Amino acid sequence: MLTEDVDVDIAPFDLQDRLDEVRALARTAMTDAGQPGGILVAKYLDEVTELDGLLALGAHRGQRLVGMLVGWPTASREWWPHHVRPALTATHNEHWLDDAFELAELHVHPDVQRHGLASALLDEVRLRIDQPRIVLGTNALNNQRARQFYRGQGFRTLTGPFEWLGLDMRIFVLGLEFSGSSRG
Repeated sequence: MLTEDVDVDIAPFDLQDRLDEVRALARTAMTDAGQPGGILVAKYLDEVTELDGLLALGAHRGQRLVGMLVGWPTASREWWPHHVRPALTATHNEHWLDDAFELAELHVHPDVQRHGLASALLDEVRLRIDQPRIVLGTNALNNQRARQFYRGQGFRTLTGPFEWLGLDMRIFVLGLEFSGSSRG
């Protein structure tokens, strides 16, 4: 639930038109949280702007993008499922990739964090997607606030930490399955 002291509008936006803003917001949020990968984050977004089922939701304060969520059905792009499938298979959770929504980016500017924006963005995506589950990869191994947030939203840990793409970074996969009563 959004707190009253943050006046924002949540609405879809054209990712192609706002790539620079999205990248800047992602880097700012990740750097502020001390999460590795802020430099690498969102470099791939040029490749996904035309995906079937792409959803880019923004939290706007006036014209300023202060929060955003970007994702798509896992069937729309095989790249990420291909890379996380071995870790999911090792934990008997590969089925989570079937008919799922891949949450690729969820970031809120540090100036407006802890006011319910990320929760509001997740609530909105739940209303807009057809898939019965959401999956995401995160490198928030040491970011207790992020981990607590996802747990509080009902996400469960699907894998242990594993090396990501041969980089000096480890990620783990989280998933949220909707019950019949939790979807819109």
